[in-house]
Amino acid sequence: MSGVVGKLLWSVRHRGASGTVRAAAHWVRRTITREAVSRPHPFDVEHGTDTGGLIAGGDLASGHTSDRHIEGYAAVPPSRFRGILARWQAGGPAHALADYCFVDLGCGKGRALLLASQLGFREVIGVELNPSLAQIARANVTLWAAAGKARAPMRVEQKDALELEWPVGPCVVFLFNPFDAQLMRQIAESMAAAFRNRPSDLEVLYYKPNHADALPDSFRMAWCETIEIDAQELAADPVAGRDDETRAYQLNG
Repeated sequence: MSGVVGKLLWSVRHRGASGTVRAAAHWVRRTITREAVSRPHPFDVEHGTDTGGLIAGGDLASGHTSDRHIEGYAAVPPSRFRGILARWQAGGPAHALADYCFVDLGCGKGRALLLASQLGFREVIGVELNPSLAQIARANVTLWAAAGKARAPMRVEQKDALELEWPVGPCVVFLFNPFDAQLMRQIAESMAAAFRNRPSDLEVLYYKPNHADALPDSFRMAWCETIEIDAQELAADPVAGRDDETRAYQLNG
């Protein structure tokens, strides 16, 4: 206890009262984050998968030129993902859900792919640059399919998102803040070019849209909402907040 008191007195002398409060709050946030990351996520406990954790972008270097644009890895909270997809469907997509291919750019370990496979899409595709994450995602996909939990075929492509050959037919693209502003603009321009002659075939769901300003004028925002998250998942998630936004975009015709 005396050691704690000593540190507190030192902090007050050197940082002042307000600085000590800020330092204490920062320490608490770091401690909570470390503990949340070290514990298995409830989703993984339930399903035997490996989708949790928090990895900084700098720790995901693969030697590719796009490494510097990666924002990092964390998986979408399941309850929020289901809410995002329910909100999208309620908005009346241009096509039947079974006609859409679900594409997760920067899919990480693949949690969004597993959840999307339960909804009845035509196909579910994950694109991940980092080889280790892509390998984990494929293992999760294999486990999920073997357990009979998938209602759609799934695959993971280990490549730069700019190199993706877009499927024929309607696509809904999911983004969980995967790239910085520079790469987000390039990705958006690539999508706009690929779907220029069939704009109604593209829908974009951007969760935690930190770089939404990077999207060119060819995209219009259909809605922006804060989707509810389960309290247990909020407590277990290293980055999720109650007020995190999701934005839905469509391509201008």
